[in-house]
Amino acid sequence: MNPISLTIREILHRWKSGLLVALIVATITGALTYFSVNNAGFQKEITRNARDIGSNVVIIPAELDQFQYHSDGGYSDVTMSADLVQQLIEYKASLNHLIPMLERKAECVFGEKTATARIVGLSASIPMPGRPKAPMQKSIQDGKVQLGSELAEKLGIKRDETPEIQINGEYFFVSRVNRANGTWQDAAVFLDLKTVQSLFGVRNQISRIEAIECTSEQCELTGLKSDVVLANELARITDKALILRREKMAAARSNIRVISRDNLRLLQNMLWALLAIAIIALSSLNSFQRKSEVGVLQALGYGQWRVVILFVSRAVLLTILGAAIGIACGAFVALLQSQSLFKATGSKLTIDWQAAIVVGVVATLLAALASSLPSLVAAMRHPAEIIGKEN
Repeated sequence: MNPISLTIREILHRWKSGLLVALIVATITGALTYFSVNNAGFQKEITRNARDIGSNVVIIPAELDQFQYHSDGGYSDVTMSADLVQQLIEYKASLNHLIPMLERKAECVFGEKTATARIVGLSASIPMPGRPKAPMQKSIQDGKVQLGSELAEKLGIKRDETPEIQINGEYFFVSRVNRANGTWQDAAVFLDLKTVQSLFGVRNQISRIEAIECTSEQCELTGLKSDVVLANELARITDKALILRREKMAAARSNIRVISRDNLRLLQNMLWALLAIAIIALSSLNSFQRKSEVGVLQALGYGQWRVVILFVSRAVLLTILGAAIGIACGAFVALLQSQSLFKATGSKLTIDWQAAIVVGVVATLLAALASSLPSLVAAMRHPAEIIGKEN
């Protein structure tokens, strides 16, 4: 009888111990697969939520009076060329989600009510090539505006209304009234960037560029400072602009991502260690406990390598069975829970089959190595010596 057939018969004969091995492997590989699959979704969710904290870098005209700029709540009439956006992209600056903006103040008229408001023209966020492209800011339809909650209340416009208002002599439909967020945006009007440039006769000009830096984690490893890196990059591109970095916001975003990633990695490493210990212990124990069978098989004419193959085949088959069940269950449960766990990105989560395959391959290799060494040692001894000692 060939070793594979003998292995299957042996597994069926000792089905209880085989089932126990398969269940233990399935439980651990299932948990490891669950966290491995969730890791991708978790990182995407953290990135999305960290991104939604807001831009932590502002690029403003170099000639701007910063004291006056901050005194006016981050508003200024000074502009710079919009070509800087394309220059930053071509240079591949350490930024992402660039949002060029142009701001002016003007009268907003609705019926008999009038309010002086901050008119903000902005484009959809522009991703850097090769970096995450999920839009941070969507474009605003041409000919339509979005109103801050306080401005809408000042003009007497309710949330469910979409009337027409007048800005600088032109009429625009209100597409929506934004929810209050407790900032100057509650008293502002938002339009498409090109519309505002045309409305105020400042074509190809912008007031500032808001963006998210991509240097925090790299700078922590090298000891460099993000603001210095960004300032040096901008200086190589132009001398007409400078960078303001929102330090606390940048630190908060970086800490959220680093802490969450490191904690999940620690949990995964613990599961890897548990998987290795369990498989090595079970496979080695099976080989050591069955030394007498090694002697009997050798006495019946089975060579050393056929005996080793028998034990390794048993461990590998049970591990593959357990790993297949565990990986399938872990991946399925992770996918089912993704929408409830990850509100922003759960609907787009897919199973990371590469991670699942790695779990299965590593588990199988561990089983093969753990069972082959003890069985090889036993197979190299004389059968009479093994049988005699057992008796």
